[in-house]
Parts: sequence; C-alpha cells; structure tokens
Amino acid sequence: MINNFLLKKGFTLIEIIVVTTIIGLLFGGAVISYSSLTRSSRDAKRKGDLEQIKAALEMYRSSEPSANGQYPTYAAADCSNLTSIANFSNYLPQIPTDPQSNSNYFCDSSPSTYTLYSTLELGTYAACGGSCGVTDCEYAIGPYGKICGP
Repeated sequence: MINNFLLKKGFTLIEIIVVTTIIGLLFGGAVISYSSLTRSSRDAKRKGDLEQIKAALEMYRSSEPSANGQYPTYAAADCSNLTSIANFSNYLPQIPTDPQSNSNYFCDSSPSTYTLYSTLELGTYAACGGSCGVTDCEYAIGPYGKICGP
C-alpha cells in the first residue's frame, strides 16, 4: 500500500480537465463583471459631466452680469463651443468630453431653459431627442433635473 502511494506522482487527465474548467469559469465570470463595471463607470462619468455643465450654466445665469438672469443662447449642437460664449469659460474652463469616444456631448440652450444630452452604454433606453453623433441620445437633463433616461 505504501509502495503504490509513493509511485503515484502526477495528476490524472480528468483531474487536470476539472481544475482547468473551474479556473476558466472563474476567469470568464471575472471578465464579464469587469466589463460591466467599466461600462457602468463610464455611464456614471457621462452623467457627472452633464451635471458639471449644468452647474456652469446655472452659475452663469445667476452670477454673470451680462446674462441678465438668462441662460446663454446656444443652438442645438455639440457642447464644445460653449466656451465661445462671452465669459462662460469663467464658470467652466474646459468642456468635458465622453470618456470612451472623446466626442462632445449635445447641448441646446435658450434664454429660459436648456437641455444636455448623452448616449449611454448600459441598457437600451428610449430616445430623448437630439442627435449624439451617429445615435439618438438616451440620457437628458435640464434645469429641473433629469428629463429622460435611467
């Protein structure tokens, strides 16, 4: 009996297959979780970026003497040229961009209201209006909070 135990020095093929299968399943689950977390993180950054632009618009309306209590008029387009509005760069020196594509968010502003748009990676949501590049926007906020999206 002791002799047989000493002679067995390796693993059987079945044992190796079982262990590699378990490791593969664990690795696959970790990759899927990581991928979902990174997409969720980028969506959170998009929402935060829009909140940052929203805060700058609110500060501009309430603090800028030349604004007369109104939002800047900005035709529906990407937000990159908001800094061209007189004194707006005092409130937001650099307009944030999408964390994955480095493209600009979509903005529409009139003296009495504004809407800021973005696309999201997780889930399929109803279109909120506006064109965020090649797709419809799926998340929108305005002066009173979220207009459309999760």
